[in-house]
Formats: sequence, C-alpha cells, structure tokens
Amino acid sequence: MKKDSVVYLNTRKKSDYQEQKEAIENFCKYKFSIDQIFHDYRTSSKPPDKREAYQDMLAHCKENSIANIIFYNFLEFSKNMDHGLREFKRLSDEGLCPYCAEYDFIGFHDDPERRTQAIQDFITYMELYRNSMKKPPTAKTDTRTSGDNRIGRPRALDEGQKEALITVRKAGKSISQICRMFNVSRSTVSKILADYPELKGEWKGNKDK
Repeated sequence: MKKDSVVYLNTRKKSDYQEQKEAIENFCKYKFSIDQIFHDYRTSSKPPDKREAYQDMLAHCKENSIANIIFYNFLEFSKNMDHGLREFKRLSDEGLCPYCAEYDFIGFHDDPERRTQAIQDFITYMELYRNSMKKPPTAKTDTRTSGDNRIGRPRALDEGQKEALITVRKAGKSISQICRMFNVSRSTVSKILADYPELKGEWKGNKDK
C-alpha cells in the first residue's frame, strides 16, 4: 500500500520544475501517493523558514496528518548545508520523514522509524565534524616557516573526514564546493573518490558537477 506524501520543489530555472517533478513521480511510483506539490522558485539560498510555499507545505502536513515529504535532492533543497541539515533535523524531531528522489544515501525507505534514526545519526555526525573543523590550527600543524609566506602541502584527511567527504558528494555537492568545505586540493578529492567512479564527475569549467 502506498504511503501518503507531499512533494516540495525548489527550482532555480523554470525549466527545472517539470524535470524534477517527473523524477519524483518516478521515485514515488510504487511507494508513495502524492497528495500535493508545493513549489518555491529561486529560494535555495533562503532558510526554509523564510520560504512561503515550504511553510504552506508544513502547515498542510500538520492539518492532514501527512508524515512523508519528498524532495528532489538535498542540494536543490538548500545551497546552505547548515540550513539544510538543521531543517532535516527539525523535520525528523517533529515526526516528519524526508526522502530525496536523487542521491538519497540514507536508505530504510520502507522503515520510517529506522530512517528517522539514520537521519538523526547522520546530522549528529556532521555537526561533530563541522565543530571539529572550527578548531584553530596548532603550531605543530602550521606548515609555514618564518619569513616564508608559502603554504605547505594540503593537509591530509583522517578516515572520518574522508567518510564525510564521500557522504556530502553523494548528497550532490560539487567538487569545487567540497574542496572549499574540506580545504583540500582537487587531486586529494580525486584520490579519495578513486574507488567511487560514479562520484568523480566532470572536473573542468562549468562541467564540475
């Protein structure tokens, strides 16, 4: 039996709407019935609580006891990762269960309780990782020498950081965004993704996806 759901789309171009809608309908085909589609246009940089259609969707879910929300993907939902993670945590805390038609790496599609727990575990991990990245560098890790402004070799990532990099890549972050997020070079990202050819994508100009 299909589970009731609503759809939330956040598009940058008018042509994106139909493409994303079709992808979500295909994702929902055997699992979810779509009660209503809510759509914001060019609001990916805004926090979700500032988006009109998104707030209408939450009110509709509450009024009609609908727990399942289908997004196109995490990146299109919010360009600001902090906003997106914070909102997904709020949804799961309130008993709502988000899904993504693309790059949904959480799993447990048929088990909402385990899926909610997995989402909360992932967000907790990302918060811990983000906080660890904010620690100031110590003298031991400073690669600059007196009188020399050149920066040494890019720092290596530990196993937990590599896992986080792969996770955000699966969530749709571009190579350029990942380099900035983790403060590493493209060659470092390439080495980490060597065992994940489907995640490497194109690396030049506007084709860096």
